[in-house]
Amino acid sequence: MEFAINYNNGYEVAVLMEDARGLRRWLPLRNFGDRQGDAKCFKYYDCPKLTDAQLRMLIKRFDRNVKYERINGRRFVKQNK
Repeated sequence: MEFAINYNNGYEVAVLMEDARGLRRWLPLRNFGDRQGDAKCFKYYDCPKLTDAQLRMLIKRFDRNVKYERINGRRFVKQNK
């Protein structure tokens, strides 16, 4: 799997996944707001450990308006607005 960081109303980590028809596209996982360091840690350390089922769950629950702060590899909290 390939992971990337894009800036779209905050630093978003995305994954390149193939759908049922064989098309590959970038799908966002989490938005970290202005916390670029958290986005990098999530991309390089946390994402490679995620299973396909966990990735699909993150894709399904993604909300661009919800921004996260990474506490550690297993704990994330929503940022205060």
